Amino acid sequence: MHSYSQIINTAPYILTVDELKQWTTTGPTASTDLIATVNLAPRFTNTATQFNPDLTNDMQIAYLPDGMNNFGNYFGEQSQFNLYNFTHWAYLDKLVWFGGTASQTVQLPSSPWTNAAHKNGVKVFGNVFFAPTAFGGATATLTNFLEQDLDGHFVVIPRMIAMMQYYNFDGWFINQETATNATTAVLMHDFVRDLTEQAEALGKEVMWYDAMRLNGAVGWQNRLNAVNSPFVQDDQNLDGSLETRVSSSIFINFFWSSNAFPTASRTRANLIGRSSFDVFTGADIWPGRNQGNFETNGNTFMTNLHENATTPFTSLGLFAPNCVYNNSTFSNFNNDPTDYASFYNAENHLFSGVDNNPALVDAIGFKGLSNWIPEASVISTLPFETNFCTGHGTKKFSNGIQIGSESWHHINEQDLLPTWQFAFSENNNLTANWDFQKAYNKGNSLKVTGDLPANASIELMLYKTKLLVTAETQIDVVWQSAFADNTMVKLILVFADQPDQKYEFQINEGVATDWIKKTITLDSFFTGREIAAIGLGFQSIEAVPSYSFSVGNLKVYDEGAMGIT
Repeated sequence: MHSYSQIINTAPYILTVDELKQWTTTGPTASTDLIATVNLAPRFTNTATQFNPDLTNDMQIAYLPDGMNNFGNYFGEQSQFNLYNFTHWAYLDKLVWFGGTASQTVQLPSSPWTNAAHKNGVKVFGNVFFAPTAFGGATATLTNFLEQDLDGHFVVIPRMIAMMQYYNFDGWFINQETATNATTAVLMHDFVRDLTEQAEALGKEVMWYDAMRLNGAVGWQNRLNAVNSPFVQDDQNLDGSLETRVSSSIFINFFWSSNAFPTASRTRANLIGRSSFDVFTGADIWPGRNQGNFETNGNTFMTNLHENATTPFTSLGLFAPNCVYNNSTFSNFNNDPTDYASFYNAENHLFSGVDNNPALVDAIGFKGLSNWIPEASVISTLPFETNFCTGHGTKKFSNGIQIGSESWHHINEQDLLPTWQFAFSENNNLTANWDFQKAYNKGNSLKVTGDLPANASIELMLYKTKLLVTAETQIDVVWQSAFADNTMVKLILVFADQPDQKYEFQINEGVATDWIKKTITLDSFFTGREIAAIGLGFQSIEAVPSYSFSVGNLKVYDEGAMGIT
């Protein structure tokens, strides 16, 4: 069967200015398909379970895949395995639905992606794009967009506010790159100010892109300075008070190559009374452009964003990270569904370093974003359950039984994936990967393979959690392994009141060529305590070459409570 996806690059996902101005929830350019049904999950951090507890949680990441409309404008399950995917939500704060052309002005996020992001506590931004003049941008488009009623109110703002509320996304990214005149530029400034005021009153946000100046010219400043800061915080009373909040944040352009501009951004943010972490310094990581290939240049640009190893100047706006999907430097997964290992390896390298291990600092090569940016988590209530599903597969499974043999993709079905991918206590022995040939539920399991050394304990920490243990709390682990003699796998729990102590509970008992569920009941010693991290431990009396162990399901729950499957 030929695999395909139904990517929609027209309404209701993409609107012209005229369609925006006429939009209503019941109109022809609206659709319930775009309504995200998962609300934004609250996130938490915990320095005690960070691998580097000295890292602050100040720097945020805005993630801007270039052309998200071409990757994610779908609703429902797609019969194509190799659509764009993402698994490292623990490090993101915002996902921007970046894209557009001169006629495709308004880009709306799809509900499957918004649901996946919200499940992980990540905010999603729609995008308004005004093209550079060389690519068809025109002042006429801007003036049409900036129409005001008789009372001076911008007519599109109620529509844009209604869209956020109806579709349940979290903000707007305003990308104005059309060269225009000063009158239109000032109108755009006032539009952003008014949109921000109304959006923030609802807990939403507006991010401005560093392009157009107040005189209407397009001139990227590449740092926060006196030219573009009026689009963040302005002195409209002309009394020096800088009283007017214009936007929630700003995305800074990419033309910088040292720490001078990030330093200047922090200085200017402090001067105008705003957090320097409202400034998202852009890093364009498409090979051959600007910051370029993260594998070779990542340590440089991340170091330049920091005063020292643990003190960032600003937040980070990561542009074109889809390079791991559709740039052959990293993978050919967009064209070849069998190349998924290269795709996932590249994404792991971006976040976890050349060793794909956020627990250890790489001696050579790019250290991964996790070297500078700690993880966050949403796992704070029971039940917590995961099948480790990445949101796509080449087969389908239910309770360990294969029920389908066709390729599929639906990021809406993605489970909460490991916070750390993949945090082994030592390198060069075991590795962890998604196994699309075998699963307990949905499309894949987590498979640990490698050479298990003799008389050594190798730990794999998986999840940062904040789970309160009751007298009825139990933990299920569904596992499978053909290796039993002299090997032992244990569940590892770390508790918030003893972050340096690991408690172990045996999982495997004999060979299991089929899926086996091990239930662990926590005794009264743990009642009232908070599980802060969950992992696995691997041991063997004798060395075991070509070892493998699969995990299909992990569930923490109070006995009798109903979990997800």
